[in-house]
Amino acid sequence: MNGGATRKGRIWAAMLVAGVLVLAWVALHVRLPAPTVASGPTVPRPSVALVDSVAIQGTMLLDPTPLFLPTEFNTSRKDYVPSEPGVAFAGFPAKMTFAESALTLQLPEAASVPKTPAEALAGDPPGAPFLAFGRADLNVQSLAPRGAYVEVTDAGTGHTVFGGPLADAHPPSANSWEPMEFMAAVDAAGLVGPVVLTTHSNVAEVDAYFGRFLADKLMIGQRLAPGFYRVVVGP
Repeated sequence: MNGGATRKGRIWAAMLVAGVLVLAWVALHVRLPAPTVASGPTVPRPSVALVDSVAIQGTMLLDPTPLFLPTEFNTSRKDYVPSEPGVAFAGFPAKMTFAESALTLQLPEAASVPKTPAEALAGDPPGAPFLAFGRADLNVQSLAPRGAYVEVTDAGTGHTVFGGPLADAHPPSANSWEPMEFMAAVDAAGLVGPVVLTTHSNVAEVDAYFGRFLADKLMIGQRLAPGFYRVVVGP
């Protein structure tokens, strides 16, 4: 019994020593906050910016700002103080062109103006080639009114076999009309039936008039050899 009690006492003594050591270690590592001491207003310390040339070059290289816009690296600010109104030329002496009492102008002599265009062109060298211009009006005669014109082509070959003005044609309408086209079939006896209108002139009276004119007055059936023909009548 005495040996067991002695052994337990030693265990408790060892645990007590270990606890003391733990408390000592905690006391060394745990510090209480220092008491705050009231002081006056703090004065900001001047900061010194350390500028690295390599950092500046890298910033300029990666700067997305367009190159044509001013930056702090390529421009400088210059204060401009405008002058007062009316004193911009105060430092320059006056240079008078004319006298203050009288105005003297050195003007050339007045030039004489020709009365007619022919006189103006008469002195133009060499030889005045336009001297006769403007001395007489040109009498321009109006052209005779144009009548109808006919052109007959072979429907198979496209060759023109007949063409000329129709001086005897007098369309019954005063309205403007467009070229018209007929188809004609001719045999040994003449026209095989009346001519067939294929393209209108936009005036019905003119279409009917030239259909009769080609057969009765122009008599294309007697003028043409047997075959098929394309007849165009235009103004």
